[in-house]
Amino acid sequence: MGRKAKHEKIDWLLAAFKTLGDEGIDGVKVERIAKKLGSTKGSFYWHFEDRPALLDQMLRFWDEEGTHNIIRDLGFAEIPATEKLGKLARIASATSIFDLDAVAIEGALRAWAGQDETVAKRIAKTEQARIDFVAQLLIEIGHETESAKVLAQQMYLMLLGLYSISRHDPHPRHSQAFIDFADQLAEKNR
Repeated sequence: MGRKAKHEKIDWLLAAFKTLGDEGIDGVKVERIAKKLGSTKGSFYWHFEDRPALLDQMLRFWDEEGTHNIIRDLGFAEIPATEKLGKLARIASATSIFDLDAVAIEGALRAWAGQDETVAKRIAKTEQARIDFVAQLLIEIGHETESAKVLAQQMYLMLLGLYSISRHDPHPRHSQAFIDFADQLAEKNR
């Protein structure tokens, strides 16, 4: 029987995301992450076949935790769509997730997408799911379908702008402006 790995899979994923945010995709190397964890490469191979498997799991984790779990939780919440939109805006504008710099990670993911067409397609699919969910909330609030789609796209682009400016000017007023915009969109039927 083999020994149990010192670190759990989630430890490796979070360390990989921290490295991605700090150094970009080229910094996400098994040996470098092992050193940061105070672990061995053997522990890594307990959880992942190789670096490409780690990178795939990172994208899956980001997609699930940063999108689909949020959509599912808000979708099942028994609150009005106006409140769901406000909660979503607050979640999306958070600068930290799992004690990681969410802004740096979001930026690094998009930089990685600029280097890898497969990653770009995966990120685009996740982003479209995010936009579609916002559009559905806006329709529930009372916006016309085509208007809701445009507004959802605008809201998402505003979020990406928030991430961008937060890298060099992390003032809370920027996040508040994004939240205020979501609240204005929710005012449609109030």
